[in-house]
Amino acid sequence: MARRVCIVGAGPSGLTTVKTLRQAGLEASCFEMSPVVGGHWVIDNPNGRAAAYRSLRTNTTKPMSRFSDFEMPADWPAYPSHEQVRAWLESYVDAFGFREAIHTRTTVTRAAPRAGGGWDVSLTTADGQTRSEAFDALVAASGSYWDARLPKWEGDFDGVVLHAQDYRDPTTPFDARGKHVIVVGIGNTGCELACELAAGGAASVHISARGGTWILPKTRNGAPASDSAPMTHPADPVIRPFDLLPAWARQAAFQQIAKRRMRAMFGARMARLQALGMPAPPAHPLSKRPTTSDEIVGALESGAVKVKPAIERLDGGEAVFADGSRLAADLVLCATGYRLTYPYFEPGVVETGEGDLRLFMGTVAPEREDLFFVGVSRPTGAFWPIAEVQAQFVAKMLTGDYRPPSRKVRARRAQPILGCNAWNPALYGLELREELRRGRRRGS
Repeated sequence: MARRVCIVGAGPSGLTTVKTLRQAGLEASCFEMSPVVGGHWVIDNPNGRAAAYRSLRTNTTKPMSRFSDFEMPADWPAYPSHEQVRAWLESYVDAFGFREAIHTRTTVTRAAPRAGGGWDVSLTTADGQTRSEAFDALVAASGSYWDARLPKWEGDFDGVVLHAQDYRDPTTPFDARGKHVIVVGIGNTGCELACELAAGGAASVHISARGGTWILPKTRNGAPASDSAPMTHPADPVIRPFDLLPAWARQAAFQQIAKRRMRAMFGARMARLQALGMPAPPAHPLSKRPTTSDEIVGALESGAVKVKPAIERLDGGEAVFADGSRLAADLVLCATGYRLTYPYFEPGVVETGEGDLRLFMGTVAPEREDLFFVGVSRPTGAFWPIAEVQAQFVAKMLTGDYRPPSRKVRARRAQPILGCNAWNPALYGLELREELRRGRRRGS
């Protein structure tokens, strides 16, 4: 049984992992390069990797975002702010008493597999001191929202190109008041920032869309839109007949039901967005993780935000688009996502290929029994409770309560964690529980 476990990163995924593994009796140590915990939810995090902006709120509600044994305060809004999320994460650490297991100001610079299993982990502290420690297993919980992906366009540009990771508000780090702005990308961040910049005094705001996606409201009839969606949390029981079906059948059924329901509920909204210039969305609403935005429809209808196709090149003070049109621009703000990067692994240990990983049960490196990835997924709900059930799965495997199938079977069952239809968290939680039962039978 593995005893010493290295956890990289003290964002939400790393925190729930260290708490879960320690409760299982494992000697879990978490290493965080920042002096604070919270990761992405710490604005201006000293680690330089946070992408929080001042108006940032969750895109999922408190019930969807909670940990199974730690809810958010009842008097908080349905969609908490980044300050509230950070406070909640700090209180989570203190409530379960594992702060001493978190080593802040400590960077994992190298993780090398040892002959026969386990890891040699090189660590560097803020004062430049280095050391190496041996661990039986490693959990990569360093996140997927820090290595910014910037488009590469031909031509020279007289204005400023920024990634949304650097954006804080309409005046920081670039004062967009009275300026012409193009926001690239129509995900959650792109839509939110385009609307915020327009309301914040930009002379014009255009949003550049390379392709379509489903853009859903956060609220519906005065309540969170997700309240009408069943099975939103991986700790929740799954309604029948889903719990009676094999995993492949329930996933297929969910995809079809979700498609019909979402088209019925939001099809008219999507038609309105297309009429306002947004590109046609994919036929299946979950083939890409949907965007949620309450403001974008009104901003497009008022003309505060206008839609353009993909940027083809930059030319002096203008952007040239795929349809040949041109626009003057002072700022091009790229809400274009992030690369999936693990710089501490030696070459060949982890292959992210086209920005993805193939994992067994969404968390286990199929070729190993001592390497896990927690917190990277494409859910229809929140990331954090998914990270929690992944951590519970890891704990069972490391304590020997769960015996995995052979490496060959793990490789055959491994699937991409990002290049797939969006997961339903409750169905994923059920699938993990079912696999744990199979693993207990293997070990008996």
